Amino acid sequence: LRDGALDGELAPALTIADSLPLGPPVFDHFLHSLASNISAGKSQSLGLVLVALDRSPAFYLGLFRRGIDLSALRILDCYSDPLGWAVQLRDVKDVNKLFNAVLDLGKGVAAQSKVRFSVAIDSASTLLRHASLLSVSGFISNLRSHDQVSCMLWLIHSDLHEQKTIAAFEYMSSMVSSLEPVQCGKFNVRLKRRNGRVKMTAEEFHIHQAEIKFINQTLLPKVQFNLQLSEKELLDRAKVILPFEHQDDRKTTHIYDGRQSLVEGRGEIHYIRDSDDERPDSDEDPDDDLDI
Repeated sequence: LRDGALDGELAPALTIADSLPLGPPVFDHFLHSLASNISAGKSQSLGLVLVALDRSPAFYLGLFRRGIDLSALRILDCYSDPLGWAVQLRDVKDVNKLFNAVLDLGKGVAAQSKVRFSVAIDSASTLLRHASLLSVSGFISNLRSHDQVSCMLWLIHSDLHEQKTIAAFEYMSSMVSSLEPVQCGKFNVRLKRRNGRVKMTAEEFHIHQAEIKFINQTLLPKVQFNLQLSEKELLDRAKVILPFEHQDDRKTTHIYDGRQSLVEGRGEIHYIRDSDDERPDSDEDPDDDLDI
């Protein structure tokens, strides 16, 4: 998401699919991380447009209050008046008006034509309550293909929709993250690279004081024997002096097999014949075990 899109390609998109009440905090984690990169100038996009469908704009202003430049943030309020009773422009049933509203807010942040902005939708499930799957798919596809959109991300509750709906959103995404109910919480990520390869990772996470923390996972396979060293084993290995490490400490050099070395400046070579009938200084190799 931070690297953005290349010219002539669709903007990268992340689908966060959950069947737990932990989806919104995970979405907030990615959203805050993306906003931090934008504020620090580490992202391709210079602004962020958030389509607020599930929570009020005041909630997100409080979320971005710490260390985020709010001048690069634009919030499209579809939470207060989703049916457009007060303001017709915010009627989420009309995805064409919604598309134009997102572009207008994005161009307000990125005034120049070559400057890009990011788009986030806090609940695609809420959007599907007011519009059909076909229209929502077209809305997302049009945003991804727009030359000023750098990246997109959205949250969808997979247990509220049919499998074909979830499959449609996964098809439109270059990255898919799914949350599974286990003891610590399991976070699966499927990333489609530009060369067509798919990378899959799995991490465990837990919520601690209203913050998302990921648990470091080892890349070693699950086997019955230990492939890693304990702290004591690491210390014992560090104390071992290898043969090449004691050559300059003015001590007598000992060969690995325990034999005493010769006087300094002298040496000898021991040669054992392969067979009794081998002639001295012979270039023959009857056993074919030498590279002559």
